Amino acid sequence: MTDFKGESEFNQWANHFEEFYPTGSRAEAEFRFSRTAVVTARLWTTFIDETIRQATGQSRARWQTLSVLVFSKDPLATVELSHRMAVQWPTLVRILNELEADGLITREVNPDDRRSRMIAPTAAGRAVFNEVRQILDPTRAELLAGFEEEELRMAEAVLDRFFNLLVQRLERG
Repeated sequence: MTDFKGESEFNQWANHFEEFYPTGSRAEAEFRFSRTAVVTARLWTTFIDETIRQATGQSRARWQTLSVLVFSKDPLATVELSHRMAVQWPTLVRILNELEADGLITREVNPDDRRSRMIAPTAAGRAVFNEVRQILDPTRAELLAGFEEEELRMAEAVLDRFFNLLVQRLERG
């Protein structure tokens, strides 16, 4: 399923690592944190994508779009949905076309801006989202069972801070 290796494997092949990032240095900690965040996100994405696709036939793009819509109280404009998902507008439109063709979302003219569309999940879209949740929630719970709730909240806080710093940097250009 994957070619990702664990940290001990990284230490075995990165035998010149300390020449670039001295052991115990701030630079080493920063490198290891960012590398771990990236590799973990890739591995989780690969794992959960395949698990959900095998069980439901839904791609990540489809079920993540539905999840943002289901979690939103009101219909969302396309541009707002694009921002919430951190995807480019043209990519999102292709996904929305597929979801609409399958009867999983509706797109209505935005009363505040007739050039824009308001997107909402249909009952069928909510059902697909719930089908995905039946796979996602227990899988995530099983994998994270060894962590205390406080550890999860602390990890989320650190990743949120990192995420917000990245967003600020991107907004500055």
